[in-house]
Amino acid sequence: MYRVSKAERYGRDQIRRLQAKRLRRLLEHVLSRSSFYRAYYQEHGITRDRLDGITLRHLPPITKAMVMEHFDDFLCDPNINRAGIERFLQTHHHPRTYYRGAYQIMCTSGSTGTLGVFVCALKDWEWVQALVGTRVLRYRPHLRRPRQVFVLKTDGPHAGVTLCHSAPRTAFRQRVLPFDGPLDDLLSRIQQFRPHILGGYGSALQRLAAQQLEGNLNIAPETVISSGEPLTDRMRQVITAAFGVQPLNLYATSESLAMGVSCRHGQGIHLFDDWHCIEVVDDEGRPVEPGTPGRVRLTNLYNYTQPLIRYEMNDEATVIDTPCRCGWPFPRVQAIAGRVEEKLWFERPDGTTEYIHPFTIVGLHVPGLEKWQVIQSQPRLLCVKCKVTDDPRRVTGTVTQELTRILKDKHLEHDVALQTQVVDDIANDPHTGKFRIVVPYRPE
Repeated sequence: MYRVSKAERYGRDQIRRLQAKRLRRLLEHVLSRSSFYRAYYQEHGITRDRLDGITLRHLPPITKAMVMEHFDDFLCDPNINRAGIERFLQTHHHPRTYYRGAYQIMCTSGSTGTLGVFVCALKDWEWVQALVGTRVLRYRPHLRRPRQVFVLKTDGPHAGVTLCHSAPRTAFRQRVLPFDGPLDDLLSRIQQFRPHILGGYGSALQRLAAQQLEGNLNIAPETVISSGEPLTDRMRQVITAAFGVQPLNLYATSESLAMGVSCRHGQGIHLFDDWHCIEVVDDEGRPVEPGTPGRVRLTNLYNYTQPLIRYEMNDEATVIDTPCRCGWPFPRVQAIAGRVEEKLWFERPDGTTEYIHPFTIVGLHVPGLEKWQVIQSQPRLLCVKCKVTDDPRRVTGTVTQELTRILKDKHLEHDVALQTQVVDDIANDPHTGKFRIVVPYRPE
């Protein structure tokens, strides 16, 4: 945390030199330890003895599909592999359970619809904790242990809950609560705990804020942190009106949980480019001009187990090139525009309605399921398209079991029918070019 806070006082030239030094060290590492990078870079004339003068623009980009297809070859640690990780995920579900006692595992479908599994050694994970603790929570050691509540998807190895459970218990008292649990129970537990820090998905925070405005909740958090989905202007307005503080927008993904945070004094999100190289590029891979939206490419400079170098994200951002009055040396982008899925709404025979949050479905992890799409083709019918890499009957059976459990949690198991279909591939949305994991019902 001391080293992280020290960099906040650097100038831009110091940050650039530090970034270049860390990139060079990472390149030397992957060319020594990763058979994928060694072969991939050699195709482009890049070898360990020819790194002088090599910058990001000389390096070919990678995608999630490449990472998953060549998973074991990406890894720089010969003691771990995908088969072992998937066995671990089938039997261990608590985020504080580490693979082989030394690795954080996170899973996500991401915006591309391709399953992503990301590994980080605990010694490197400490940088994530330090970045969040120092630059987001603004934690300083003192006698008071702040109380924090996070409202998230609480089961499975997902990014947000993994980060929350890694908070040191000697520094914080905390509760991690399910975002889609019974509302009365959620409000009661939050009210009783009276958090100093309140975090979670933007839509969950907006829901709590609405309850506060209606008088069903009475808390006074000092810090509110939104992450996991886009924070809309409407969400920000309701949250600020309810709690009296502007929510922070944490830019976190499974690929890196501490990429940046919104400025407390100005506009936009500061990108932590001392520990990341974050590029905003056009469809041809060229840097975009400030004020022009482009796709994000990520280079994670702290993860030496599964390095991601010029990794194609599906997020979009717009660079801000004006100085920020807060004094931080880190560059800014306007709010990140990732995939915004919609809720699935169902009407029961008695006329009442219930919804399933897309995050519940997006977080589905079934070994052998490479890609999937859930389509509400009729008001009470869910069709699941599955692209599989293993026994289709086993995979679709597990998918049906998991979705039935989700429906039971909402008392919809008798009102909604499920169908599964094994397909060769699932096309992206022709209108947006993006993959839609959840497709709600839209009457003609």
